[in-house]
This record gives sequence, structure tokens and C-alpha cells, in this order.
Amino acid sequence: MMDFIRECFLTVNLPVTMMLLVVLVYWVMVIAGAIGLDAIDLDVDADADVDADFDVDGDGLFGNAIEFLYLGEVPVVIVGSFFVVFMWIVTVLSNHYLNEQQSILVMAMWLLPNMLLSLLATRISVMPFSKMFRNYDKAEFTRDEMIGKIGIVKSSEVTPDFGQIEIQQAGPEHVLNVRTKHGTSLGKGDAAKIVSFNNTDDTFIVELSKWEKE
Repeated sequence: MMDFIRECFLTVNLPVTMMLLVVLVYWVMVIAGAIGLDAIDLDVDADADVDADFDVDGDGLFGNAIEFLYLGEVPVVIVGSFFVVFMWIVTVLSNHYLNEQQSILVMAMWLLPNMLLSLLATRISVMPFSKMFRNYDKAEFTRDEMIGKIGIVKSSEVTPDFGQIEIQQAGPEHVLNVRTKHGTSLGKGDAAKIVSFNNTDDTFIVELSKWEKE
């Protein structure tokens, strides 16, 4: 075990190991509720979507790459996390079996093949997510329809700076990025009623509410 840990932190493996640690810390904090999924905001299209995603229309190599990795359908944090995990795996394995001398030059020679293999593995892994988010999009509400709905706080809290709630409905649940008005906050598990939408940062404004029968 100690040999494996030492190998992960060799100079040739250190960059991908550090990337993996960042990804692991991020998801641990998300699961613990310390941060929301919107902590890394890479939404570049502020249309009528209720979730933060990576929506890019483009042609050429960049556009093909976006389509190849389902970045128009799957949140970029999920795609990026899969890529980092696979890049770490193939880099550590290639350096272990094909770079016994731990040469930086040999590591650099394997960089592009490792990236291509990781991209292919990422595409295969996120394919089920693309179908899930595609079905999610078909069931989503417009922003106006969201006003007045009540959800449960899923993050550790909701403040004027960050927070998330989950809207229960028939079909997939909606997880929304929300904020409170200045001077107020909500705790995890509270009922949060959507009162407005903030176009500045593409988030919904919520206030404390009580559960209502549909």
C-alpha cells in the first residue's frame, strides 16, 4: 500500500494525482453539503434553463469536442471529474509499466495517448448521464412556472451567496441554485419557497415557507 502511495506522488504522476485530490475534495464537500454544485460555475448560456450547465454552440474541432463529451447535456463538473479520474488511472499505469525509469521525457511522450484514451473512457462513462439529463430537460419547468413552488434545502444552508434546493415532482427532481435575500438564511431541510429570479447570477430567490398540500 505504501509503495502504491509513493508511486502516486512520484514526479511523473504528481500532476494528475493533485488533480484527482482536488476532484475528490470537491465531491466530498458537495456530499457533506459544505458547498453547492454551483461552486464551479461554468454556465455560458443564460437562456431559460433552470440548472447551470455548459451550453455551447460551435462548429469545428472545439464544437466536435463539446458534442463528443456530451457537454451540452451533462454538467461540466461531472464530465471533468470522469476525465480526471481516467487520466490519473492511465497515467499511473503507463508510468508504472512503460516508464520504469520515471523519465519526464517518456511521460511527456505518453501524455497525448493518455489524454485520448481518457477522453474515450469519459465519453463512454457519461453517456448514461446524457440520457438522464435529456429526460430531465423534457420535464423541466420554465422560470415563470418555478415561481411559487416549494422545495427542500439540500445544501448545508441557503444564504445570499450560495445554496441549493430540490423540487419534488412527477419524474426527475429539479435541483436548483438558489439564494436568499440579504440578512436571511435557511438551513438544510427547511421548506424554501421560490419568490423571484435573479438575472444577474441566474439563481432563484427563496424565502422560508411551510409545506403545502398540492
